[in-house]
Amino acid sequence: MKSLKLSSITALLFFSFFSSCKKDSSTVSPDGTDQSASNLVNARAGGGGNSSAADNVDPSLIVTFNPDPGVINQTETVTGTFDATTGVAIPDCGKLQLFQKVDGNWVKVADADVSSLIHQVSYVFTPTVAGDDAYEFRLHYIKSGGCDGFNTFMSGSFFLDVQNQCVSQFTIIPSVSAQNIGGGRYEFSISYTLISPVDVSGIKFQGGATAGGNVGHEVTDLGNTVVVNANNNNTVLKWEGDLRACTPQVIHFKFARNFSCPATDELITGAWSASAGGATLGYIDKLPYSCQ
Repeated sequence: MKSLKLSSITALLFFSFFSSCKKDSSTVSPDGTDQSASNLVNARAGGGGNSSAADNVDPSLIVTFNPDPGVINQTETVTGTFDATTGVAIPDCGKLQLFQKVDGNWVKVADADVSSLIHQVSYVFTPTVAGDDAYEFRLHYIKSGGCDGFNTFMSGSFFLDVQNQCVSQFTIIPSVSAQNIGGGRYEFSISYTLISPVDVSGIKFQGGATAGGNVGHEVTDLGNTVVVNANNNNTVLKWEGDLRACTPQVIHFKFARNFSCPATDELITGAWSASAGGATLGYIDKLPYSCQ
């Protein structure tokens, strides 16, 4: 009988021990497939057969939100795309899948076929929960035939913070201050702050700079308004633009007129209203001013 040398026995034991202790490094994608196995098959297949697994790269994936942070009960757009700022090549083939974590499970909410013209996938929803990290998303890239040089890859998590609405309805907040400029005249500084709970485009905010019947008034600073109509009794001004949800927009101007103190709740401006698309958004009556 032949005997094994001690060195051979030791080598065999070491190999058996090392093999049994090696960890499984595979990951499972949201759809339940073995990610590492899929990568290996794709790497070996290589579409055109001209690249090896060592040549393949993980695409750089990113998820963005608009608006960010989100606002409760306001439309939110989630976009998954490739991050061109990293210097990693961007594929023109394959598929992008956007996943959202719902009740602890990853749910696919949108997908798109990647091409030379399409490099993103979008999902629109309305947040109903407010807080930090209120919603969680991940982006999955799946390589397909011909996508040489890329791996199928899953991004990390991207979190969306959601805020409560700033106001429940379209709001107009006025402000009035005055300075005695002599000769029985005061210069008034007027501002209106517009706040909307949602995005609104094409707003017209218009009204009288001074209360009707004040002969000899003069607009001394148009601010960010323009003149609609002017006469000796009143000057009608307006501001036009878009409002972003919960982002205040201040409309301001100055005018001088005959005035004397003391006065109590004397009306100094005309009424103003905001509208968009033919619908009235808000209205504010003439502004009073009091002084001693």
